[in-house]
Amino acid sequence: MKERTRENRANYSVRLMDITQLCAYIGLGQVTARKFAADCGAVMKIGRRCLYDKVIIDKYIDGMGANSNV
Repeated sequence: MKERTRENRANYSVRLMDITQLCAYIGLGQVTARKFAADCGAVMKIGRRCLYDKVIIDKYIDGMGANSNV
């Protein structure tokens, strides 16, 4: 049986990310990432855990480009 390791789990995409994964995904620090996620409505509370929805973040980022005046 194949042993489950962090590397094996990284082969599939997760929808809900913790703060460490969120920071790596969007390239921001923890404080800025938390503010960004709250602004776009991606915060999901499950019990005591605070997770961030990747789909909502992606849609928000896609919409940011359409709203720019550049």
